[in-house]
Amino acid sequence: MKYFSVPADFKKETIDRYAQLNEKYPDSRVLETFGNITVGNSWGSGRTINLLPKAGIEQLLEYANYSRERGIDFNYTLNASFMGNREFEPSTISELKVFLGKLYNGGIRWLTVTMPSLIELVRSTPYDFSLKASTICQITNVDKAMAYKRMGVQRIVLDESVNRDFKTMERVIKAFGSGVEIIANVICYKNCVYRMFHYNQISGDSISHSDKVGCDFFVNRCVLQRYQRISNLLRINWVRPEDLHYYTAIGINHFKLQGRHSVLRGDPVRTLEYYFNEDYDGDLIELLDMFDPMTRFKIGVENKKLDGFIDAFYKNDNFCKNDCNNCSYCENYAKNCIDFAEARKTVDSAVEFYNGYDEYKKMVLDSEIGKPVEKLFEDHSVNIHFDFEE
Repeated sequence: MKYFSVPADFKKETIDRYAQLNEKYPDSRVLETFGNITVGNSWGSGRTINLLPKAGIEQLLEYANYSRERGIDFNYTLNASFMGNREFEPSTISELKVFLGKLYNGGIRWLTVTMPSLIELVRSTPYDFSLKASTICQITNVDKAMAYKRMGVQRIVLDESVNRDFKTMERVIKAFGSGVEIIANVICYKNCVYRMFHYNQISGDSISHSDKVGCDFFVNRCVLQRYQRISNLLRINWVRPEDLHYYTAIGINHFKLQGRHSVLRGDPVRTLEYYFNEDYDGDLIELLDMFDPMTRFKIGVENKKLDGFIDAFYKNDNFCKNDCNNCSYCENYAKNCIDFAEARKTVDSAVEFYNGYDEYKKMVLDSEIGKPVEKLFEDHSVNIHFDFEE
C-alpha cells in the first residue's frame, strides 16, 4: 500500500474527490492532507502566508472533521525553521500551549514540526500528538533520523537531496522503521545554497504578509540557478509516477506531494491520480507544479522519455557523486527529453526578466555612495549568465 500526504485547499469537494480516489485504487490512498491557518496565525510555517488558502481556526477544524469522516486525516504544519526565538519566552510558550489545546480538542492528532525546541514544547503538553519531522529538518542519514526518533517523532520526511541515494534511504528505513516519507514532486534544485536561508525567510513571512523584496530574492535566484544549465532540470530530485516502485521495493510506502502554494490555481487531485496510476504521459514540470501556471518561463520535459533514467541510481551504489562538472549523465538524458532550441528562448527571456526585476540588486547598488554605477555592476553584479550544453 502506498500512502500519500497532500496539501489542503480547505475545500470539502476536494476531500470528496480524494475519498473517491481511495475507493477507486486499492493499492494507494490519501492518508492525510496538511496545512495551517492563515487568519490569526501567530506561529509560522514553511510557506509564505500570501501564497496559501485563507483559513481561520474554525474553518480548519470544520474541514479536518469533514475529512476524518471520510477516512482522511489532517496534519497541522507547525514547521517554521525560525520563530525569532519567541519559543523561549514564557508568554509565548503559554500561548502556544493554548493553541495546541484548541487543535487537539478540535480533533487534530498530527503535527508536522521542524524545530527541536517545539518538539520538546509539544511533548510537555498533556496532548498526545503524533509528530512528523519536516523535510526542513534536513534528515540525510541514520544519525539524524534516530535523533528525531529519540525525541518522540513517529514519521520523518527525508531531505530531498537523498531521494536518489537508495542505499542511504535503505539504511534509514532499517534503523527508523516504516515511518519514512519522501517528497515525490520535488521542484527545488539539488544542493541549493539558498535552501536553508530561503526557509528562514519563508518562516518570517508565514505569519504576516511577506516582504516582496526578500521573497523575490530567493524565488528569482531559484529559477536562475535551475536555468544555469538546462540539464539542471534533471538534477532536481523528483520522483516520477512510473518510478514509485523503486521506492516501495526498498520499504518506502509514504509519499508526500508538496504544493500548498499551488492548490489555489493548480489541480492537486489530477496530479495525485497520475501518481496513483503510476503513469503519466506529458510534461514532467507541469506535473511537479500540480498544473499550476506559476511562471511563464517554463521549459518542458517529456516524461516518457525519462524511462530508465533512475535505473543507474537504483542499481549502482553511490552513483551520483554530487560533482556535476565531471559527470554528463543528466546532460545526455536532457538532450533526449528537452527541446533545447525552445529552451534557449525561454532562458533568454527569464534572464532578461529576472535580472531587470531584481529589486534587491537595485537596493544594494543604490546604497553605495560615491561609485559610478558601471563600477558597481562590475564589482557586485549578481547577473547570471548561461552556458548551454550542446
